[in-house]
Amino acid sequence: MRSVHAVTTDTIDASHPFTPRAIVALVIIVVTGAALRLHGLAAESAWLDEAFAIGIARAGLGDVLYETQLDVHPPLYYFLLAGWTMLTDGSVWSARLLSVALSLGILVATHVVGTRLAGRATGLTAAALLAVSVFHIEFAQEARMYAQLTLLATLSTLGFIRMVETSARRWFLFYVVMTSLMAYTHVYAAFIIGAQALTVLADVAWHRAAAVDMLGRFIAAQALVFAAFLPWLPVFTWQVSLVQTSFWIATPEPMGLLDAFHTYTGSDDLLHLLLPVMAWGVYRLVRRPVTPAPPRPALVFLLPWLAGPIVFPFVLSFVSSPIFLPKYTIAASVPFAILAAAGIVGLPFRVVRAAALATCVTLSARALPAYYDVQAKDGWAEATPIVEALARPDDAVVLYPYFNKIAFDFYRERDDLQVRPFPLFTAPPPDDGWPVTFERATAGRDRIWFVTLAADPTAQVALEQLRVGFDLTSHEVRQKVAIYRFDRRR
Repeated sequence: MRSVHAVTTDTIDASHPFTPRAIVALVIIVVTGAALRLHGLAAESAWLDEAFAIGIARAGLGDVLYETQLDVHPPLYYFLLAGWTMLTDGSVWSARLLSVALSLGILVATHVVGTRLAGRATGLTAAALLAVSVFHIEFAQEARMYAQLTLLATLSTLGFIRMVETSARRWFLFYVVMTSLMAYTHVYAAFIIGAQALTVLADVAWHRAAAVDMLGRFIAAQALVFAAFLPWLPVFTWQVSLVQTSFWIATPEPMGLLDAFHTYTGSDDLLHLLLPVMAWGVYRLVRRPVTPAPPRPALVFLLPWLAGPIVFPFVLSFVSSPIFLPKYTIAASVPFAILAAAGIVGLPFRVVRAAALATCVTLSARALPAYYDVQAKDGWAEATPIVEALARPDDAVVLYPYFNKIAFDFYRERDDLQVRPFPLFTAPPPDDGWPVTFERATAGRDRIWFVTLAADPTAQVALEQLRVGFDLTSHEVRQKVAIYRFDRRR
């Protein structure tokens, strides 16, 4: 009988992720991913969140801390973007280029982690799946922190794996640094750390005395991560209190967990293919040995990493303020890709494996034309010049709700207009407050340009009240932005 640890043709080679052949394959994957991420990089307008981030970056490093205290995310991405802006022209294209670079780093990091856990073929296949993923391409083309979160989560996991496998100080320090940077990037970093804690608890229950040393290293690492986060903790506590009081995310549906996987794949067809392939990958990693044999099975790392960023916020959304949003779980898409890749690599016969990978790539590529051709971001780059071309110097431009002024100001060139933010009302203000509210918002002007998102249902409350004293004389929609002209009734 064969030993379960014997090296046979059924074993998975998990050594040396950067052999010459692997480097060539990885370069092809990264170049393909770069081409897909650079195509049409500046084709769409910066939407609200991007305008906020780029606006902070253009203001300089000194404004980052103040401005990010008004946000719900930590400041590291904004600092990085501000530094990046100093080296570039500060355009939307160059700001998004930072996310492209971070996203390409995800491909390399995924290959390294996938190779470590499930073999070189799995690492390359997982990187290939992410290279053509519409989901990853979308966030590589957005000046926000999601690509940075995913890269740091993958590097944190790599450090965590190596810290579990060895007591080498360099991996302990690597883990602490990557995890600290992750914590300063997005609040969902807490769920990645929670997933790692689950792995540690499982290891302690499994290996008991043999896991004590590793448990001590993990606790020491978390103490250092917490110490590094202490300067931001008062702001973070205040931000959490704001989210608990009021936040825009709705309570997820009971089956909302599946929304994350549908978001990762981008289509029903690919989802229906990858879910069983992923299940086969789980089975394969249970049944087949890895050489050199790792101290811990791959699934001990992969399954908590997959579940933590999805399940933890999903459950919390039912017991506290809703915080679950599929795009926030983006870090879990990496273990999803690794498990799916393990399933593809574990299929019998080379021709079947090639066909399965080709099918996955084809299904992803089939969604790309719609992604590139259909503009999804709010078109402030189109709407703002129209308002400025039509408005007279004594007109008022009313932005509803107030935070849309950030995006309007981002593209604004004229300084002779009264640009006024309007409060967000889901119901009329108390105590017959409409006259005062409108007088402040319109600055007493006779002609008003009311600008809002066309799909915002709450705008109707304000529009109905505007019609009491004003006549609607024009209305148009430009790339999801609605522009209304009102003239004061005589």
